[in-house]
Amino acid sequence: MDPYYELAYALESKSLCLFVGTGFSMHITNGKAPNWLELLQKCCKKIADGDELSEQLFPDGKPIMPLEECASVIKVKMDVQGKCLHTEISKIIKKVKVGSNAKVTKDFLNKFPYLKAITTNYDLLFESELLDKDMSTSYSSGYPVSRQPKGVEIYHMHGSIKYPSKMVVTAEDYFRFINKPDYFSSKVQTLIEENTTIIMGYSLGDINFKSILNKLRTNRQHDINRQHLFFLSRSKVDGLLKDYYDRTYGLRVIDETDIDIFIKNISKKHKLIKDRVSKSRALLIPVLEGTQKFTDSYLKKRESFFEILSTLSSNGIIVSHSNVVNFLKDVLKRKRGFTGESGAWNQYVHLASWLVQLGAIMDISETPLEEIYLAAVEKSFDNMSKRQVLGLSWESFNIWKQGWQHLTYQNRVMICSYVKDKNLSEDVDEVIEQ
Repeated sequence: MDPYYELAYALESKSLCLFVGTGFSMHITNGKAPNWLELLQKCCKKIADGDELSEQLFPDGKPIMPLEECASVIKVKMDVQGKCLHTEISKIIKKVKVGSNAKVTKDFLNKFPYLKAITTNYDLLFESELLDKDMSTSYSSGYPVSRQPKGVEIYHMHGSIKYPSKMVVTAEDYFRFINKPDYFSSKVQTLIEENTTIIMGYSLGDINFKSILNKLRTNRQHDINRQHLFFLSRSKVDGLLKDYYDRTYGLRVIDETDIDIFIKNISKKHKLIKDRVSKSRALLIPVLEGTQKFTDSYLKKRESFFEILSTLSSNGIIVSHSNVVNFLKDVLKRKRGFTGESGAWNQYVHLASWLVQLGAIMDISETPLEEIYLAAVEKSFDNMSKRQVLGLSWESFNIWKQGWQHLTYQNRVMICSYVKDKNLSEDVDEVIEQ
């Protein structure tokens, strides 16, 4: 399934969070915002013998140690000369303004004022230039906690130029932030836990960020929301690297997509599904409670399963709950049964797309869903063919062929182990040996 379906559901359900880094600020300022390395190089120029220090720390434009440690060295030099690194960084960033590239982002933020944003950037571009007056509420260490937030809520994870002394800049700042978590750092982790989060303009180099992701990964090992984290990349990401992101951080990658295209895609999808969100929830809750049951006609629609999964995710309903497990087992069993009916061509295709989608968002191995899921996979494999053969679905083959790499690494291992001695077709081998 198109990841924008889930993201649009989260947007309409008021549970979408943006996690933005330096690349985001660079984009909306037409490249004028400095990256972390450029920022430290600029700071070196603020002190005596700064060019020499810059060459020592960044020979050929590359740091000799982690940038937060370079910042610690620069801070010591500044302290000796009566300057403050945090203040100098604040002065540089205050001069940065948004450019023409900000229009798409600005329109999006003002259209959906219930968004949440986490940023590791120190700038106040969200509050001062992207959002209309009184359309945002800022949070950071040093800020008073607002009891009555307005508009987009913005959480400055590493502090902001509003309170320079609280900014996380040096290695010492980072260690303090990680080892002495306060209300704010706990709140940031809770935000990621409770919302569908899209990470943009960011790299995975920040040690605190990786620590948060690892905690979330552990907490949500067999939860349908375990992979409610998306990573946006402008460039193509290699399949092995996607597997690494999946196994280590639970991230689902959207690659070869820039920020503006991403926003346009999610906005377009939102227009299509917004009227379905409240209806989907109204249908799902009574079913989970056991007072109602989905009709066959609803489950025979291709989009029904995607609506179900998106509704579960956007409402924070975990798959490990016995009611949810029993419900999903029943849905898969009934869908598999539909493929045995007369004229079930479309049901073959639906089943394949459902199995790929479920296998892409959660690890199924060693859960109560494993047996019914694998039985459905075997049924789908039996009903597909690479060639147009009477009674077999070549569309199902294409879905598995294109979707195989989207399954989590653990699910691919599980399926390969299951079918190893099943003597299935060469078409199945072509799918799983990619």
